[in-house]
Order: sequence, then structure tokens, then C-alpha cells
Amino acid sequence: MTPEERQGQIREKAAEWHVRIDSDAMDWEGFAAWLDADPAHRATYDGVALLDDEIVAGREAIRAAQPANDVAAIERTDTPPGSHRRRWWAGGGLVAAAGLAILAMPQLRLPSTAAAVVYRTGPGETRSIGLRGGSRIVIDRNSELALRDGDTPEVDMRGGSAYFDIRHEPGRAMVIRAGEYEVRDIGTRFDLVRTPDHLAVAVADGQVTIAEPGREGLLLSGGQRVDIAGRGGEATIRRQDAGDVASWRDGRLVYDNAPLALVAVDLSRYAGRAVSVDPAVAGLRVSGVLTIGDGSRLVGQIEALLPVKATVEDHRIRLVGTL
Repeated sequence: MTPEERQGQIREKAAEWHVRIDSDAMDWEGFAAWLDADPAHRATYDGVALLDDEIVAGREAIRAAQPANDVAAIERTDTPPGSHRRRWWAGGGLVAAAGLAILAMPQLRLPSTAAAVVYRTGPGETRSIGLRGGSRIVIDRNSELALRDGDTPEVDMRGGSAYFDIRHEPGRAMVIRAGEYEVRDIGTRFDLVRTPDHLAVAVADGQVTIAEPGREGLLLSGGQRVDIAGRGGEATIRRQDAGDVASWRDGRLVYDNAPLALVAVDLSRYAGRAVSVDPAVAGLRVSGVLTIGDGSRLVGQIEALLPVKATVEDHRIRLVGTL
């Protein structure tokens, strides 16, 4: 197979994925695996994903290049107002339209913004995602994020934890949205945890900024961790050994004088159910190393370290004092 034939096959497959992406039956795992299999897949899909906008911009050039009956097939008059332009390509017409646009408008550049891809992990799995330029994201168990790996990579951290190993590239800063906050990075290694009422960022090296819209950002450097309770909540900064950042990748949770209430955030991610702490013991401090395993013994390890016991209420675990 010649390089041209191989690229043609990749372009055709990218077009097929793009047509299916709005379908309820979309195979997201298969799509993500296809993107990760070859850097050429992601680059080609990026070109196809937003080509409909370029086609609209160059409609007259396309009309001039196409026979009249083909133009009528592309520019459908029965498309309801407000429908997505992607619908023009449904039914197998996308590949032909994409090829025509490239021929008719050679000045077009590949789009700088990629389509968002959603990654989810289950109770017993983690996942590593390679980004352009050699950067990498590792997603922890029971976590979800959406990635848009364009000229300016964007991540929507929807829940759980992820480790970011970002290479410094001039003009290519990563933006991570976690609820009401934005984390910006230009080249560093850090861990981010998001729950509905908590945000934590721990930096192994480099620097990141964390900001709430309309407020001054917080600069965090290597060896530091910040915990923020809810929107507008107080930010607590403390030291964290760089080697312990995202220690979950090695099957461990390492704590140095961490409040039990914050440890419970991690326990919830692995125990398979929400873990809460009675306010009377929320301030107890945890120092030591917990072994994650399958997550079922983590609460028992806490019971062995601290004067607390676990009770089950409505399928939730609550840690209460024993004294």
C-alpha cells in the first residue's frame, strides 16, 4: 500500500467516525482506541472534524468545482433551520465533500481545534492518553474527563483524578476546567482531583495557576498542594513531596499530616461507595502509606491507624469516632 493509499483510508475512517459522533450508539471506546493507535489518526480527524465550517466559508468555490446536480445534493434546501452543518454529509457523502473542499480550496489549514473526546474509567482501571508533542495524561479509577487536543489543549475534568505530564511548548498552554475553576499549565507535572464539592491540585514540578472567573489566580509551584472546598471556598496550601504526587499510579496513597476529611475524598474513589466523615473526627490527621489494592481494604486501614470506625448508612460509609 502506498503512503497516499494509506492516508486515503485514514481519511475515510475519520470521516466515518465524524458522521457517527452525534449518534446515541456512538462507540466512544472504539473511537478513542482508534485515535490513540496512530498520531496520523488524530491529525486527520482534526482536519475532518471542523471541515464543514470551512466548506461553508468556501461554498462558492465548491459550487464552481462541482457539477450542478452534485451541488444540489450537497446544499440541501430541506435542512431545517439551526441544524448542524455536519448533517450535509450524512449517508456517505462526507468523504466526497471533504476531498472536494481540499481540492477546491488548497489554502485551507488544518483546524487548530479538535473535537472533544470523552474518556471514562471504571472501578478497576486506569488509562494513559498520549497528547501531541509528547505530553501525557493518566486517568485514575472511577474518573471522567473530556479532552480537546488542539493547538491549545483543553480538558474538562468532570470527576475523579488525573495526572498531567505536560511538556513545555512555546505558545501551547493547556487549560483544564474543573467546575468553576480553571487550571492553566505551560509545562509541568501535577495531579488534579475533582469531586462535586472539592478541588485538589498537587504539583510535582513546574508551576500552574488556578483561578475562579473574575478573581485573581493562585500560583502553585512544585512541592505544593492546594485544597479548595466548593466555589469560593477557602484555599488551603500545604507542602507535598514531589515523589508522592499521584502515588496512586503505583498502587499507593501517601499522606503527611493530611486531614481525615480530605483522605475520605480519595477513599470514595476506590471504595466503590461514598465515604463521609463525622465532623467530630474530620480534623484527625493521617500520616502514612495506604495500599489501594482493589479498594475494599482502604477503610479498614484507616480504622487501624486512627480511633475511628466505619458505619454503613444507605450504602454509604461514614467514619465516626470510637472514643
